[in-house]
Amino acid sequence: MSQDQQLNPLPDRVVADLRARIADGRWPPGRLLTYADIQQLYGVSRETVAAALTRLRDAGLVETRRMRTRPRVAGKSWPAVTGTSIQDEITTHVQDQVSRGVYGPGDRIPSLEALAAEYSVSVATVRRSLPPLLDEGVLIAIRPRGTFVADSSADVD
Repeated sequence: MSQDQQLNPLPDRVVADLRARIADGRWPPGRLLTYADIQQLYGVSRETVAAALTRLRDAGLVETRRMRTRPRVAGKSWPAVTGTSIQDEITTHVQDQVSRGVYGPGDRIPSLEALAAEYSVSVATVRRSLPPLLDEGVLIAIRPRGTFVADSSADVD
């Protein structure tokens, strides 16, 4: 915990209340969260709201789509499990789709933009979710063609 957080427990109180609002359904999945509304509700600065939303985003309770869009309460497709990031959820979901045969060996997976739209996240989030699958040899990237499911029967040198 940083010294600023120790001196200013306000973001912690805002996070705790926002978590409660999300958990009990007062703020349902998909609800847009504006800085101005949260500032007014709690009487806090923009920096405090940013710190609170960052913590909620890290916990998977809040998501953003692309730059310049408002954060929103994570949708039902995003389980809010503490310690699990949205990136991890995307990695697991793509791995599951490969395992179930939705994407077969040699198939091109959807573009970063298409996956971002499917999961309601930024392209950067999707981009950060694929390296574990590339490292494990589940996927291969062929620039500029795209990302493909690796042929499991092929020997990799």
